Amino acid sequence: MPELIRYASDSGNREDEVYFTLFDQYINLYNWDGASAEYERACANYLNNLSDTVIDHLCEASIRYCNDFLDAIGEDPKQFENSRDVLALIYPNSLSIPDPKGRAEPVIHMELNCEWEEEHGMEWVVRGDKVLYVGAYNGENPWSDFEPKASWNFA
Repeated sequence: MPELIRYASDSGNREDEVYFTLFDQYINLYNWDGASAEYERACANYLNNLSDTVIDHLCEASIRYCNDFLDAIGEDPKQFENSRDVLALIYPNSLSIPDPKGRAEPVIHMELNCEWEEEHGMEWVVRGDKVLYVGAYNGENPWSDFEPKASWNFA
């Protein structure tokens, strides 16, 4: 595997890059809250070791979001032979490292671009091996309580 995190040498706000195995590419890594390098690495490792169950849930939720959006704009839903086929329409942009607020549990808080919603893109939040949020990018707080699920949350 390539280097997990590539640090920008002159980055005062810690805008770096993290390798994302699922998409075989580097994406932006934002650590605006000043989380420790250890916590940053824990989140990056978590991102690259998501279980098949979590990945499948992310894909299924992304398909629900895609087809709900397409229905809302009067377009036909997309059909996928396999739920992971949706990944071909998704382009990860960044992993944001939140302030852990005294916690050690890593989280995934991602901004992604997608072919069906080019203006607002998509957001994924995963914590504790549970997909908590999939939908339009709203800048969700990964420490929020996501229960009960709102209609705009496709997780």
